[in-house]
Amino acid sequence: MLMMGLAGPQPTAAVIWGSIALGAYCAGLLLIAVTAAGHDGLGLASWKVGPWSLAWVGVTFGLVTVTWISPQNGTSAQIVLLSVLRALWLMAVAMTVFAAGYCIGPRKLAERSAGRLTSALRERFSNDIRSPMVPWLLFAIGIVAQVVFTATTGRFGYVGDAASASTTASGYSQLLGTASLCGPLSVAAAAVRLYRETTVETRITLAVLFIAEIAIGAASGGKQSYIVAILAVLIPRAAARRRLPPAVIIAAVLLFLLIVIPFNAMYRSDARGTSTLSVGQAVAAAPSLLREVISGDRSPSVTGNSLVYLAQRVREIDNIAIIVQRTPSQIPYSSPAQLAAAPVADLIPRALWPGKPILATGYEFSQQYYGLPPDVYTSSAITPEGDLYRHGGWLPLVAGMFLFGCGIRVLDDVLNVRASAHSAFLVILMFPDLVKSEDDWITLLAGVPGLILLWVAVVMFSFARRRREA
Repeated sequence: MLMMGLAGPQPTAAVIWGSIALGAYCAGLLLIAVTAAGHDGLGLASWKVGPWSLAWVGVTFGLVTVTWISPQNGTSAQIVLLSVLRALWLMAVAMTVFAAGYCIGPRKLAERSAGRLTSALRERFSNDIRSPMVPWLLFAIGIVAQVVFTATTGRFGYVGDAASASTTASGYSQLLGTASLCGPLSVAAAAVRLYRETTVETRITLAVLFIAEIAIGAASGGKQSYIVAILAVLIPRAAARRRLPPAVIIAAVLLFLLIVIPFNAMYRSDARGTSTLSVGQAVAAAPSLLREVISGDRSPSVTGNSLVYLAQRVREIDNIAIIVQRTPSQIPYSSPAQLAAAPVADLIPRALWPGKPILATGYEFSQQYYGLPPDVYTSSAITPEGDLYRHGGWLPLVAGMFLFGCGIRVLDDVLNVRASAHSAFLVILMFPDLVKSEDDWITLLAGVPGLILLWVAVVMFSFARRRREA
């Protein structure tokens, strides 16, 4: 079908059919993967990363690619439809290999190593939060890390000094960024307590921390923080084997469409409009913008506009299309050796290597592939698939995605959120990066060790020790 579109006179129709075909194909791969792995249902309710990744690709690279039937603007206007069709083919191959690695890959050795770590934590720590103060202390750690990071960089998420993300780095910035993830984990700890002991105190704790985390995320100019806060409530609920009422899910979706998306668009426009606001100026303006959104139009057109905006924002095929359009014809392949060497080099602390290059791949990608000037500080999504392809073509792509599928299967096999609240914490930390997968291959791999170390530390801090039998 896609091949007919490549040669035929109607590439727009080919994109539509290709988008639907990739979405359906990923759904088929999902069914094969969950059958081979023996997951309950589709593996989605048990928060298995592999099935969620296939579902996400089917939507963001597949179904929403139909939005290409409309005229494109911004950087997307540089992409031709033929490149979109080639990108759809590339993603079909990439996800086929990913599913093969997930189903049949040689993962047993890694499973034994990872299984020993998770088993040791389960044997030593129970599923009970050790103290009512734990959620509050985790939240305090996250807040302090964010405050110190903002004070030293002038940047708070999207707002503030965007240049600092690409031009400066310190020996402690990565540590602070990792520690700030204690914020959503504080919500998860509060949720675990509530699901194990429903009292007025546990309800208030969860409500306060949940609202605070969403507010902080909104002030930072991000939408993902809202989703992560929701995950921090949903995933521990799966660990408690409870179902979420459909009315709550519908309310969360409507809130996202009617409030979060319009506010985020207005807030970002205000923060980086005719002049870039400082963090303090942007945060000070947030309450008035929120009131304007809340008191604004509630007609169905607002929901429709938010859905269109959301579809365009989560559309990922552009990131692959611009790479296959310009590599290797205009931009030569990068060395495949970087895919293995760079993540290892990034693990070296900056305190030990003061001259370590700043990992600003998305910023450099914007200049290299889209021709944006250096004074435009924006980070384009690359995705692991795109990064593998631009480092040598099909061979790195096939090998890398097979290994990626093996790694995700290891994660899904050793983590069981329905049996262990500890597992829920690691899934919350890794789920956005692994499923959304907007980072390049190097950044994605380099961030995993830090997340695992944070997870182990938080589990040891948060959960009560098991009592030894006499």
